Amino acid sequence: MNRRTLLTLPALGALLRGQAKMDDPFLEAMASELTRSLRLSIAGETPYYIEYMIEDGVNFSCQATLGGLLGSTVSTYRLPRVVVRVGSYEFDNTNSVATGQARGARYDSNRWPLEFNRQQIQQDLWLATDRAYKAAVQEITWKKSALQNITLSEKFNDFAKQAPLVKLLPPAKPKADEKKWGDVARRLSAVFSAFPKVLDSRVEIEDSVSTFYFANSEGTRVRVPETVCGIRARAEAFAADGAIIRNHRFFHAFRLDGLPGEAVIQREIEAMARNLTALADAPVGEAYTGPVLFEAFAAGQLFAQVFGNQLQAPRDPVSQPGRPVNLPPSELESRMNGRVLPDFVDVIDDPKAMWNGRPLFGCNEADYEGVVPEKLTLVEKGTMKALLYSRQPVRGHEGSNGRGRMPGGFGAAAVVPTNLLVQCRDGVPRADLKKKLLELVKQRNKAYGILVRRMDYPSSASAVELRRLAQAMQGSGASRPLSSPLEIFRVYPDGREEAIRGVRFRGINVRLLRDILAAGNDAEPMEYMLNTAPLALMGAGGYVVGASVVCPSLLFDEVEMERPQEERPRPPVVAPPPLDERAQNGRGNAIDGEGLAAANGVDAVDSGA
Repeated sequence: MNRRTLLTLPALGALLRGQAKMDDPFLEAMASELTRSLRLSIAGETPYYIEYMIEDGVNFSCQATLGGLLGSTVSTYRLPRVVVRVGSYEFDNTNSVATGQARGARYDSNRWPLEFNRQQIQQDLWLATDRAYKAAVQEITWKKSALQNITLSEKFNDFAKQAPLVKLLPPAKPKADEKKWGDVARRLSAVFSAFPKVLDSRVEIEDSVSTFYFANSEGTRVRVPETVCGIRARAEAFAADGAIIRNHRFFHAFRLDGLPGEAVIQREIEAMARNLTALADAPVGEAYTGPVLFEAFAAGQLFAQVFGNQLQAPRDPVSQPGRPVNLPPSELESRMNGRVLPDFVDVIDDPKAMWNGRPLFGCNEADYEGVVPEKLTLVEKGTMKALLYSRQPVRGHEGSNGRGRMPGGFGAAAVVPTNLLVQCRDGVPRADLKKKLLELVKQRNKAYGILVRRMDYPSSASAVELRRLAQAMQGSGASRPLSSPLEIFRVYPDGREEAIRGVRFRGINVRLLRDILAAGNDAEPMEYMLNTAPLALMGAGGYVVGASVVCPSLLFDEVEMERPQEERPRPPVVAPPPLDERAQNGRGNAIDGEGLAAANGVDAVDSGA
């Protein structure tokens, strides 16, 4: 990581008075246009706030399957964003359904030259500002008109004031070796060749190295490197009844050389492929209500969804009369200063958190609005103490704590956590938690308990699966969808574990967290790429940020699970060709053609004939 530097207040004051230079051609060009653009005026509407952002970077990505490279690309980009607010901090053109909807002639380009040319940069900024300003005037006009026909139950300011920040770190420098990492992808993807029941698999490697430039009319000037990279391995298989089963592994870091070693990743992929192979023959689970043990990684995935995704207090935008837009409420907002977790649990969001001497994947220097994130205690002894905020005022709070990390809706930034640290006192070894699970099974006269090792978050599901899941979760009373378990087991009284498939959680919400009975002493990080898509769908969304949850294993008193009643696709009629030359007749380790054919009601086909 680069050494973090922050200009002193005297230097900041000198800069804002024009007595210091930033010695950065991008920021100087942005500052020059900001000064000129503040003089815009149409029908008395003048800008009170303007911000410019430039993402300047290089993205490398490659994909491979079964030892063969599917593609490898290196793309250089320079992406601008211009925001113009007219009116005042109290009332402006944002926070309405019209925000971002105004359309007009576009003279500016969304593709900027890759070589620096100050005249070209300033001209593009001028044209983009002109378009954004004209749109803002239309938006505030619509908003004023709408408010003549509706009465708001609560009134908030539209934008919070923020002290200017100057933070200039060295620009990022791309280092990815395309050939080296393409070969890594080939070798890792070849692992699946030894598992013929895995019918579709791929390994993806991505490295994004960019510099974030930000300047606004308040005097904030930011230049920080933003680097994210990762390796994803995902695979699918057919069960005998036609159900599609899948699994994945993902690894993230700020630099490719900061990822786990290739041998470590290979072992994880092999374990995932073995698990997927076993699941193809595993029994379908039944409806269940009882104690559930989430091992550490799965507990982090659960916490990210149930807790982390509800740390923003939503604000409904001004809408048309009779057509309100009601955003999903946050279950945590109404529980401020109330109990949301057992009293032995604290939760901290720390943007500078370290793990084993390295920064966690959610660490960052400044958010999407140019605000430095603060370390926050969100839950203390089980009691909710704070939420995460951007510069959009909400009920009971005005002011950012640096969590507006992605573009959001209606002119506001999307609020997301950085590094969530779930700290539990009196944690016990994982083996003791399993014993406690079996004690509960016996007390409640259950045939077995449930253990969860991994969930589908971030999700590798298809869009169709996500829609079905969302509909099912709404029907179960949950306010938000929750990903399905990928690795889930029945645990019998003798300690034996049996893999099952085809079940999902029912009615999971924030209230479940109060039912944590015990926690382990085995905390581990779950580091992932977060976007604005449902369940952080892998590969979706045009803007991503790193995030992490550090959590121990958690034992819950009572969790409800159900068996979905949905149509399934029919599996292929013919068995797949062998992946191993030793499988001469299509049988051996290959998928049993008789089993697939029988599932389809046809005669068996010998794929080696």
